[in-house]
Amino acid sequence: MRSKSHSGSQGPLPEGPVRSCIGCGARRAQAELTRVALGPEGEVVVDRERRLPGRGAYLCGAGCVTAALKRKAFGRAFRGKAGKVDPSKLGQAWESGSGP
Repeated sequence: MRSKSHSGSQGPLPEGPVRSCIGCGARRAQAELTRVALGPEGEVVVDRERRLPGRGAYLCGAGCVTAALKRKAFGRAFRGKAGKVDPSKLGQAWESGSGP
C-alpha cells in the first residue's frame, strides 16, 4: 500500500485522487487541475464539468498548455487518438472558462 508521504520536495500528497499535469508533471489533487478530453470530432477540448467520456488528461494552468504541446504530451495522454491540437482554440476555451 502506498504511503501518503512523497519523497520529493512537494511534501505529502493531498487526500483523494491525485493526478499529474501533462505540461509540467506536477502532482496535485484532481480538484486543483483542469481536465481536457477528446471531443466528438477527436479534437482536444477543455472539460470543466469532467463529464466527457473516455480518457482525460489534466493541466494545472494555461502555461502548461504550451509545455504540453512542446512535449507532445497530448498524443501520449490520449494514446495517439488526439487529432490536431489547436493551441489558440484550446487557449480561448481555457481563458473563457467555457467547455462542452
